[in-house]
Amino acid sequence: MTPYRFTQAVGVASIVLGLLILVRDVIQVHSIPYAIAGIGLLAFGAWRLQVADRLRP
Repeated sequence: MTPYRFTQAVGVASIVLGLLILVRDVIQVHSIPYAIAGIGLLAFGAWRLQVADRLRP
């Protein structure tokens, strides 16, 4: 797996996981730290996708 594909996969997985955490927080948990974790994962995923774009062959 190339560094570009790996970085892109990590970014997409982080965004999906962050969205799932935020949806669960809205529906079930209602916790500020839980929401912060979801937002953090979204930000991390967006950053990884930006890095992947720079690594694109």
